[in-house]
Amino acid sequence: MRKYIRNYVEGGTYFFTMVTKNRKPLFQDPALCEIFMAGIEKTKIFQPFELEAYCILPDHIHLLMSLPESIKNYSNIIRELKKTVTKNARKHLNLPDLVVWQDRFWEHTIRDERDMQTHYDYIHYNPVKHGYIESEDQWKWSSIDVYSSCKNIELSLKHIDALNQKGYLFGE
Repeated sequence: MRKYIRNYVEGGTYFFTMVTKNRKPLFQDPALCEIFMAGIEKTKIFQPFELEAYCILPDHIHLLMSLPESIKNYSNIIRELKKTVTKNARKHLNLPDLVVWQDRFWEHTIRDERDMQTHYDYIHYNPVKHGYIESEDQWKWSSIDVYSSCKNIELSLKHIDALNQKGYLFGE
């Protein structure tokens, strides 16, 4: 079995997909979405990064983040984020043995501006793709409202479809 080698680049920008254990739809609960977002803020205190985009779906989460120039080990950031969210979800649900996450996460290193736009748009289009909503601006748990005035998501949907047809995976 081939071992996956992660690509660590100082100051890199990355797309991540984190999936709940057994695809349990934990993040249907708005309180757990709030816990996740609080976990982002807490993690940023100790493991700095810039959150470029996000989308919280019931059973998985997409993140697009940029690291400071001196940092390359995003695994530490994801580990701390998962740990913080798990601890607070267990407390909130009064389930001390709750397993929130699958053991691993999926990552893609952003290569250029087009790649960044494609993943940005994919993140915000994801709730539409899964049939939760008809238009990406209807989803509460994403960063689309923050950036909607300066980005046009329609520009890369054809590109995303072409990538999907070629077998490209976005970690789902």
